[in-house]
Amino acid sequence: MNHLAELNTLPCAVIITDPGGAVLFINQWAQTAFGLTAAALPERLEQLLNRAGQIFLQTHILPMLRNEGVVKEIYLQVKGAASVQIPMLLNAQQGMLGEKACYRWVMLPAQHRAEFEQQLLKNRQQMQEFARAAESDRKILQTVLDGVKDVGILALSAGGSIEFANIGAELIFHAEAQELARNRITDWLSLPDDILHALSLPSELNGDTNSAVQYDIETELQLNDGRRIAVQLQLRRLAAQQTLKALSFIVIVTDIQQRKQYQALQDNFVANISHELRTPLTSILGALKLLSFDKKSVYTAQSQKLLDLTVKNADRLQQLIIDILDFSKLTAGKVSVQLQTKSLAGFLQQAIDEQLYYLPEKQIQIVLELPVSDVLVQTDAGRFLQIMSNLLSNAKKFSPANSEIKIETEMLAGFVKVSITDQGPGIADSFIPLLFSQFRQQDDSISREYEGTGLGLSICKQLTELMGGEIGYQKSEDGGATFWFTTVLALLKNEG
Repeated sequence: MNHLAELNTLPCAVIITDPGGAVLFINQWAQTAFGLTAAALPERLEQLLNRAGQIFLQTHILPMLRNEGVVKEIYLQVKGAASVQIPMLLNAQQGMLGEKACYRWVMLPAQHRAEFEQQLLKNRQQMQEFARAAESDRKILQTVLDGVKDVGILALSAGGSIEFANIGAELIFHAEAQELARNRITDWLSLPDDILHALSLPSELNGDTNSAVQYDIETELQLNDGRRIAVQLQLRRLAAQQTLKALSFIVIVTDIQQRKQYQALQDNFVANISHELRTPLTSILGALKLLSFDKKSVYTAQSQKLLDLTVKNADRLQQLIIDILDFSKLTAGKVSVQLQTKSLAGFLQQAIDEQLYYLPEKQIQIVLELPVSDVLVQTDAGRFLQIMSNLLSNAKKFSPANSEIKIETEMLAGFVKVSITDQGPGIADSFIPLLFSQFRQQDDSISREYEGTGLGLSICKQLTELMGGEIGYQKSEDGGATFWFTTVLALLKNEG
């Protein structure tokens, strides 16, 4: 009965009767104005009128209401408290109360009519002002959205139907807003299953609990001429109470086709330059090492020191070029792996041996702990050793002199977990989420003290995942850092 509750708030008398005049409802204002109590409400409408009013009701008002369905502006007097006669203006209309036919009687004090009309006029003017302000805001918003011509903005209803498109969307989709509005977003864009599921949810689920749902992906846009272009898509769910229309999602579409082309050109350029630098540097480094380890040649202490420093810096430069070259290939999807069944112990020992010549002056000991039985793993030998080299060289670089690096292995379901723990300063909590991001280094004094491109861990992550494993970081219980990765288990030797 929410409707009756609303009638109780009106500043006028409202009475509802059945067609015969039996009272079904009297609002609060009428009870107060006519001096009625809840225990003594009239059973019929005529009980509120004097004798003349009762006769006029039966002979004129009710017949007119039955014939015409409405009565307007009839003046009569209603009994008030202490038999005081209150002049009222009566309006009546046929209607329904639930499933029952009824008459609605509205009575306004005659002396307050002018005030009431003035209030209605004022309310009407306010509503007109609100409507003009809303239209102005709509035009401003439309102007702003249409001014963003390099970004497409779409509003979707539940199910993915396009309800609104700005000029930017028209330019990207090569279609007018009216054409877009006749389609669903899936008619234009290739979307993953999780977004398709979100779009399929009924509109009543688009409340506050789901308003945080958001997606940010790269996908392809199918144009009318058959072309496909790369786009960046951001999709956000709207809270239901935020919109008047049944809008469930806002979608922002950015054309990244040109960016993709530039990125491909850049990747090819970096790969070519890195390859061109790597070839002569390999020859230079080889010659320098021959000179450095030539037992027949005698150098002064200063010359030997300069030669060792040159070899060390050439090694650094070669590693930088290798990292850049590997990263560009991984980014372009040009790296493949060849999985082979090999001994894990052999791999780990080889990785340790390769570290003997890296930072020998720090006198860091590498301790290897292996399972009792040798383990066979299915991996790409070169890429496995590259991951180990990156993680071990990082551990050495950040470890104090005369410390220890521990390599441990753990058998998991179908995998072997290799953990490398150092005694260095560890990783700041704020930087942990960025550890495996490209071109990122910890922003503190440690990162300024040591060299690096910020690519090593990103390369390790991509290579590990390419071979079906995972990689991660955890704080060491004794301080320092523990990096781990998993590799696919083949089988135990004593089972073969």
